[in-house]
Amino acid sequence: MFLSLRNRLILIGVLVAATVFALIPRKQTIRERGDDGIMRDSQVTRTPIKYGLDLQGGMHLGLELDQSKQVSSDPKRDIDLALTVLRKRIDEFGVTEPLIQKVGDDRIVVELAGIRDPGRAKAIVQRSAFLEFRITDKTQALDRALPAMDRQLRAMGITSAGAAPSKQASAVEQLLGGDSAKKVGDTTTAAAAAGTDSARAAADTTPVTGGVLASLVKPGGLPGEYYVPENAFPRVDSLINLPEIKRLLPRGVDLRWSASKESLGGEFLRALYAVDDQPIVTGANLIDARAELDPLTNGPQVSFELDRAGGRKFGEGTGRHVGDFMPILLDGRVQGRPPVIQSRIDRTGRITLGGKTLQEAQDLALTLKAGALPIPLKIVEQGEVGASLGSDSIRSGILAGLIGTALVVLIMLGYYAMSGVFAVAALGFYLLFTLGALASFDATLTLPGLAGLVLSIGIAVDANVLIFERIREELRHGKSVRLAIDEGFRHALPAITDSSLATVITALLLFQFGTGPVKGFAVTLIVGILASLFTAIFVTRTFYMLWLKRNPSAETLSIGKATLFADAKYDFIGMRKWAYGVTAAVLIPGLILMAVVGYNYSIEFTGGTLVKVTTTAPADVAKIRAGLDANGVRGAEIQQFGNDRTVTIRARVQEGAGEAAADNTELTTSAVRTALDASLGAGQYKVESTAAVGPKVGGELRTQALMAILASFVAVLVYLAFRFEWRFGLAAVIATAHDILATLAFIVAIRLEVSLVVVAGILTMVGYSLNDTIIIFDRVRENLKKHQKMSFADILNLSINETLPRSVLTHATTLATLAALAIFGGEVIRPFALVMFFGVFTGTFSSIFIAAPVLMWIEKKWPGPAARGLREKPAAPAVPPRARPAPAGSR
Repeated sequence: MFLSLRNRLILIGVLVAATVFALIPRKQTIRERGDDGIMRDSQVTRTPIKYGLDLQGGMHLGLELDQSKQVSSDPKRDIDLALTVLRKRIDEFGVTEPLIQKVGDDRIVVELAGIRDPGRAKAIVQRSAFLEFRITDKTQALDRALPAMDRQLRAMGITSAGAAPSKQASAVEQLLGGDSAKKVGDTTTAAAAAGTDSARAAADTTPVTGGVLASLVKPGGLPGEYYVPENAFPRVDSLINLPEIKRLLPRGVDLRWSASKESLGGEFLRALYAVDDQPIVTGANLIDARAELDPLTNGPQVSFELDRAGGRKFGEGTGRHVGDFMPILLDGRVQGRPPVIQSRIDRTGRITLGGKTLQEAQDLALTLKAGALPIPLKIVEQGEVGASLGSDSIRSGILAGLIGTALVVLIMLGYYAMSGVFAVAALGFYLLFTLGALASFDATLTLPGLAGLVLSIGIAVDANVLIFERIREELRHGKSVRLAIDEGFRHALPAITDSSLATVITALLLFQFGTGPVKGFAVTLIVGILASLFTAIFVTRTFYMLWLKRNPSAETLSIGKATLFADAKYDFIGMRKWAYGVTAAVLIPGLILMAVVGYNYSIEFTGGTLVKVTTTAPADVAKIRAGLDANGVRGAEIQQFGNDRTVTIRARVQEGAGEAAADNTELTTSAVRTALDASLGAGQYKVESTAAVGPKVGGELRTQALMAILASFVAVLVYLAFRFEWRFGLAAVIATAHDILATLAFIVAIRLEVSLVVVAGILTMVGYSLNDTIIIFDRVRENLKKHQKMSFADILNLSINETLPRSVLTHATTLATLAALAIFGGEVIRPFALVMFFGVFTGTFSSIFIAAPVLMWIEKKWPGPAARGLREKPAAPAVPPRARPAPAGSR
C-alpha cells in the first residue's frame, strides 16, 4: 500500500499532523482534592512533555510520623518502613524519578515532578492503607451493652443526646468531634480486656430509657449493624471511645464505622458495625491488587490476591463462617455494606466501592499493593522546589546539545552533499516524531532520558550512514543511480533492523527490571530507536523517490566525493594479540583498583547533609555551585525552594572513606559555609537548618541495573542466535561485557564520582557498543554467503574493512556531540560526556579487536555449519576463472 510515492507522502503528513497536535499545549479540566478533602474542578495547561525533578522541579512535601494518632514504639524502624512503602506507592502512582529521602531520624522528604493533582498525591502519600477482613457480631453484644453504657454516661453528667454535660464532663467535651478511624492499628480491645468481669457485674442492669446512645444508635438490617444520624456521628464516635465506655463492651467485640454516609428514607445516616476484634486476614498477606469495573453493575471494584499463607488463613476463616457477613475494613473503616460469605474463599476476592470513581479504585489498589504505613504520616512542610540540576546546568546542557547537533549537521552536509541534506531533514523528522511520541505516552523526560535520546540520535545518523555507504558501493560497482539506491537500502536494511531490535530488547529489559532513572532511560531509548528506524528507512527513501521523480534520467548522484578508508585492507585479526595486551593492560589494573580502592559514589547513593540557606539577594545558583566545587564540595545539588532567595544544598565532603564521610554533617556544613563565604560573602546569607539525609537511591538501583544488564545479555544472545548463530551472540555479549568492565575501570581510575548521570552514561555505552558489534557481524554473515571458499579470518578482516568508513564517520559525529557536551555542558553533564567518550572508543575497539577474534576462536572451537574444516585451510578449487572468489570489496 505504501510503496507508491503518493501514499508515502500521505502517511508522513498524517504522522506530522498527529505529532504537532500532541505537542500543542492545551487546557485541561481536572478534579483536585483540596486540603479540606473537597473535590473541585480546575483548569490547568497541559504541557506537551513532562520534565523530571532534575529539569523542572516540582512539589515538595516534608512528612513526619503522626504520633498524635498512634504512638510508635520504634520511630526509627517505622520511618524506615514508611520510606519503603512510599517508594512503592509513588512508583505505582506513575511519577517518574521522584525524590524520596530520609532527613535526620524522623522526617521524610518527598518531591514529585509534573503533578497535576496535588491533593490526590498528598492523599496517596498519607493514606495508611491498613486492610482487614472481619466478621460481624451475631450475639447482639452492643444491644446488651448499651444500657450499661448510657448509665455510665449519666454518671459522667451526659444525660441525653442534646444535653450539655456537667462540669465534671469538661474533659469529655474536648473529645467531641473525634474520629476513631484515625486510630489505625490501635488495639481498642485492650481497654475492654482491662475491664474486669467484676466491674461489669457491678454495673446496674436496669434499662435506661432515653439514654444518649440508646436514642442515637439504632439497629440495622444485618447482624451487628447499627445506624446513627450523620450529624450525631462525631459525638457518638467520641463517646463510645471513652475508656469508661469501651470497658463495658464485651470481650472479642470491636466497633467500626462505615467509610461513608448513606441516605435512607431521606435522612443521612452513618453505619456502625460490631465486629470481631481479630481479623481473619490483613493486607500484610496481599500480593496483588488491581482496579476494574464490575461487569454487572459497571461500578468500580478492586480485585485482590493473597499469598499462600494468607490464602490458607482466609480459606479456613471464611469456611467457618459460611452464611455470615464479612465487613472489609480499610484504615479502620468498613468499605460498603458487608457481603455475605456464600462459600469458602481462598486467595482471591474483590472489594466493591459503591459511590467511588475508577480513579479512586486505582488509588486504593496501588496503596494496597505498596503496603500499609506503620504509623500515619502528617505533612509538616509543603512548597515548590526548583530543578535539582540547577538552571545553570540546564542552560549549559541546552547550549551543548545545540552545538553538538550543529556539528552533526555540518559533518553530514560536508561529507554526503545532497544526500546529507536528506539525512539532516530525516533527522528533523526523527526529533519531531520522538518528542511527539513521548508527549502522547505522557512520558517524563529526565537527564537519563536525554541520554537515551542522545544514543538514539547517534543510531538515527548511523542508519543513514549505513545506507549512504551501501549506495556508494553499488555506484562504484557500476550500477545505475536508481538501482544503486534500491540496492543500497535493501542491503543496509538487515544491519539496521538487527542492531535496532537488539537495542530495543536491551531497553525493554532495562525498563522491566530497572528503577525510576533506568526506566526513564529505557523509555526514551525505545521511542527514539523506533522513530529512527522509520525516518532512516522510510522518510529518507521517500526523499530519494521525490528526487528521482524530478530527475528520472539522472546518471550521477550527489552523495559526496570524500571517501574514508574506501579500499582499506588492514589485517585486524593478525593484530589480535596486541589488542589482547592492551585489554589486559586496562582491565587488570582496573579490576585491582575496583577491589582495593572502590568507587566514589555521589550523594544520590550515599546520602549526606541537607543545608537550607536564605540569601539577602536573589540566589545565583551558578556562583554557589562554583564556590562549592572550589572548596572541595563537588557534586552538590542546589535547588531553589519556594522563592529566589531560598536554596537547599544537598552535599557531602569528598575527603574520607567514601560513604563514611556522608554522615559527617558538621564537617559538610562547615565546608558549605566556607564555600558560601567565598562565593556570596560573609553576612550575605543565613543557614536556616541542617540535617543528615539518606540516599536518594539505595542499593536496589545498583542491584536492579545489574540484573537488567545480565538479562539483556541473555536476551541478546538468544536474539542473535536466532538471527545469526549462537556463536555470534556469545561473541557480542563477551565484547559488551569487556566494554562495561573497561568503562568501570576508567571511572575508578580517574576517581569520577558515580552519580545517576554516570549510570546513564554506562547504560548508553552498553547500547552503543552492542550496535557497533552487530553492524560488523551483519556484514560477516553476508560475506559468509558471498565468499564461501575464503578463510574465516579473511572474512572477518574483509567485513571490518568494509564497515570501517561507516564506523569512522558515525563515531566522528558521536564524538563531536560528546565533545560539545564535555566542553559546554557544565559540571553536571560533563561526567556523562566523559563516560560516553571513553565508551565510544572502547566500543569501537572491542567490536574490531575483541568481538571478531573471539568469534573466530569460538568458530575454531565449535565450528559452525558453514565452516566445518574448510575455513582455515580451503582446498584448491578446480573451478573456472569466472567462478573464483571476487577480490575484497567487489560484488
